[in-house]
Amino acid sequence: MLSGLPLGIFFPFLIASILKTAQGSSTVAVITASSLITPLLSNLGLQSPTGLTLTILSMGAGSMMVSHANDAYFWVISRFSNMEAAATLKVYSIATLLMGLTVQLLIWGLFIAYR
Repeated sequence: MLSGLPLGIFFPFLIASILKTAQGSSTVAVITASSLITPLLSNLGLQSPTGLTLTILSMGAGSMMVSHANDAYFWVISRFSNMEAAATLKVYSIATLLMGLTVQLLIWGLFIAYR
């Protein structure tokens, strides 16, 4: 359904970001997303070497999304920065959200350029 649109590159990002936000591990999010996305590459129009590379980058961007209390690294940032959990949620969680979205927009731009 998405193969004709340049929005197919957002699907790997969406899957990885949902997994990262739900369970907290970037590694598990990327591995699980890649297992789900690999059979769909041709349907998404991402089977070319460039499409595959941008898919991997897109899953990486999704795995950076929304770090919060269920992410171990959230607590590393909180403790080493001497910040309360509420302050870390305001600063670090928003920063990871913006970081993931910014990277995904850059990947989408590359996808459009190399299409």
